[in-house]
Amino acid sequence: MRFPPPAVLATWPKPNYAHPVTRGPALMIVDLTLLSLALICISLRLWVRTRWLRKSWWDDYLMVFAAVFSIGTTVLVILATQRYGWNVHVWDAPYSQLEIGRQASMAGQALFVVASTFVKMSILVSYLRIAPEKSLFRRLVWGTFGLIVLCGIVFLALLFTQCVPISSYWNFLADPGDCIPEGPPLVAQTVINVLTDAMIYALPMPTLFHLKLPALQRIGLMALFGVGALIIVAGSFRAYWVHYVVYDTYDVTWDGFELWVWTAVETNVGVICGCIPALKPLLFRARTRGTPQGSRSFGSVGSRRQKGPMHNDLELDTHALTSSDAWTRVDTQQ
Repeated sequence: MRFPPPAVLATWPKPNYAHPVTRGPALMIVDLTLLSLALICISLRLWVRTRWLRKSWWDDYLMVFAAVFSIGTTVLVILATQRYGWNVHVWDAPYSQLEIGRQASMAGQALFVVASTFVKMSILVSYLRIAPEKSLFRRLVWGTFGLIVLCGIVFLALLFTQCVPISSYWNFLADPGDCIPEGPPLVAQTVINVLTDAMIYALPMPTLFHLKLPALQRIGLMALFGVGALIIVAGSFRAYWVHYVVYDTYDVTWDGFELWVWTAVETNVGVICGCIPALKPLLFRARTRGTPQGSRSFGSVGSRRQKGPMHNDLELDTHALTSSDAWTRVDTQQ
């Protein structure tokens, strides 16, 4: 947090600690709504994978971890903006509240990094369901997975070592030499976060486009995976507010409110978008071969007894697409 110069301090009004102007309840409404949707999506995902398809895998478990940290992020965002001063003007926040707010900021950044990392890891592991063995796509998925893990570790390490001792991060009376400049690593983290989001959601598109499926099904699958572009939008807004709060304002607590909003939005939207492809059996009823038009029931006893892979049943919920011969078999049945 930057200290304002005397000329800026002179323009600030008299502090109002008793009845300060606040941002209001908008953040709670938005974030609790998105958190509820995220919990519904993860619950439906687990039901589809464990109870319906009975094919849960590591991508499901990783998304559960992401949801746990997303809950933690949302709870902290609400506490920070309702109790720790991140919804008032900086001149209306007592010194003790500003210190707690800085502690909340460090905790929020850590929770965000962990939640975001688990979301990306889950999505990448889900790609292994459709990545043919020994393919370039599969190697790219593993390479991106390693990059995401490395970035998460580096971001956390930078966060907790940027001030020595760590208490200097929230102690405004500490020696300025205890901390490195906060802006460059924080801005770099947000930019890299957006770039890796774009990489992850672009990765499967060539593979999905070349699947031996009818055009409408390929487009539908690409649309399901492409809905994750919403995370890129949320991440871009968060990156903008990080830069603004760090470099363009001295009223950090008031303008930082927007940053907290987009932090919770991005984590919850990440869980929602990461779960949508797994909900395909609920969103689209599959048409099985040899089944009458009126009895389309994906996962029904009758459909499970069908022999051989059916292109409508390759829901990206099984490993049927992870071998190149599966593509050939699907092609011969069309």
